[in-house]
Amino acid sequence: MSARFVIVAAILLAACSTPAEDPAAAAARAQAEHVKEVVAAGGTVDSILPIAVHLERFRAGLPRVDTLASASPSIEALTQRLATALQSRDTVAMNAMVLSRAEFAYLYYPESAMSKPPYEAPPELLWGQILASSDDGAGKLLARFGGTTVRIRVIRCPDAPEQEGANRLHTRCEAEMTAPGVPSLKGNLFGTVIERNGQFKFVGFANRV
Repeated sequence: MSARFVIVAAILLAACSTPAEDPAAAAARAQAEHVKEVVAAGGTVDSILPIAVHLERFRAGLPRVDTLASASPSIEALTQRLATALQSRDTVAMNAMVLSRAEFAYLYYPESAMSKPPYEAPPELLWGQILASSDDGAGKLLARFGGTTVRIRVIRCPDAPEQEGANRLHTRCEAEMTAPGVPSLKGNLFGTVIERNGQFKFVGFANRV
């Protein structure tokens, strides 16, 4: 089995890892560990197609974008929009708060460490993993808080966001979500938040609910 296909398997396995770890972080960790093993054994991480070709194909038919659409001016404002959307069970509004396929293709992925050596994970693979974990997380939030008067309070985000080109990634933010008659939740209730030019969106709704 080639190193490339083992890496793909590692990413898919990471998506099913312990809920205590962000799925995107689990994927990165699994890849990093595997790459170290391959290099230590004297091997190389090969690719059937160059990442540039993967990205060109992934972008086919997508509009080119240079800014985040429907973004918020702060993490707090973004989470308040989420609370409002949950209250009205507005999945259209929730979808507007997360990266679109075009934003992922033109703004997020090219800056991501996962698109560069030694990882070079294809965009279609990462996008599929983000979609799966986000859909799962959104469904859990709606099942628990949909139709209630939700309050979300951001407790803290790491002081130093990860800088990837023009993107600042706020990971492992902790928040508290409450609603009448529903057990409150505290912890990592949403996925990574991307900040670009002072505007904020969720990369996805991956959570530990």
